[in-house]
Amino acid sequence: MNFDQRLRLHYDSLSDNEKEMVKFIQNHAAEVANYSITALGEKTLSSKSSVLRLSKKLGFRGYSELKFILKQSLASNNFEPADLVAELQNDIQRTFQYVRQANFQLLLDKMKEADTLVLYATGFSQNNATKEFANDLFISGRPNFLIEGESNFKIISNKLVPQDLVIVTSLSGNTPGIQDAIKTLNINHVPLCSVSSFGTNYLTEHADYSLYYEAGLLPNVNGQDPIYSMTCLNLILSILSRKYKEFILFDE
Repeated sequence: MNFDQRLRLHYDSLSDNEKEMVKFIQNHAAEVANYSITALGEKTLSSKSSVLRLSKKLGFRGYSELKFILKQSLASNNFEPADLVAELQNDIQRTFQYVRQANFQLLLDKMKEADTLVLYATGFSQNNATKEFANDLFISGRPNFLIEGESNFKIISNKLVPQDLVIVTSLSGNTPGIQDAIKTLNINHVPLCSVSSFGTNYLTEHADYSLYYEAGLLPNVNGQDPIYSMTCLNLILSILSRKYKEFILFDE
C-alpha cells in the first residue's frame, strides 16, 4: 500500500496532533521524503518519539519505511491496469514475509485448549473469509461459533470466561461498534486474538494475540469510497487453519 492508502485505513485512529502532522506531510510531501526524523519533528513542533509513533500507527515499521513509501507514492500516485497484479503479488509476498517471522505456537495452544472458540468479523468481506475459516476448523475437529451482528457480539462477550478464546477479524481494527464488547472481554480476562491489516489499532492494542495481513487498495470505478482487497485476509486465515491442522496432527 502507498502512503495515502495507509492513511485512509488508519486515519480514524490518529489523535488531533497526529492528524496535524499528517496534514503537514501531505502538504510538503516532496520535502518530507528527504527530512530526517529530527527535522520532521522540528517542522511539526513534535518530538522524535511522536514522529516514530505516528509512523507505526500508519502501519510502517518505522520512519525510514514511511519515507521510502512516501517517495514511491510521489513517483506514481495513480493506478495503472498493468500494476494491479503486481500490487497483489506484493501484498501476498509481504503477508508471507510476516508469516515466516511470526510465532503461532501460543495461539495454536490456546485454540486447542479453549473450552469455547468464538469467531467474529467486522464487515461483509471479513465475514465471508471468517466463514471459510470456521469451516476449516470444523473439518480439523475444532468446534467454533461464528457470531454475526454487533449486538450479538456484545451479548456473548458478557457470557465468556478466561477458559474461552475470541478471534476477531477486521480491516482497520478500529470499528467503534465493537469497542464496548472488547472492553468487556478484557475486564473478564477472556483471551482475544485480533486479525487485522498491518498497523497499530484499537483491536491489536487490546488483544492477547495478533495476526496481520496486507490490505491493498483497489481502484473504484463507481465512486470515491476506497475498496480494499481482502485476498490476504483469506490467506492469513487459511495459513492459521493449516497451521492448526499441522499442530493437532504432528505436534502433539
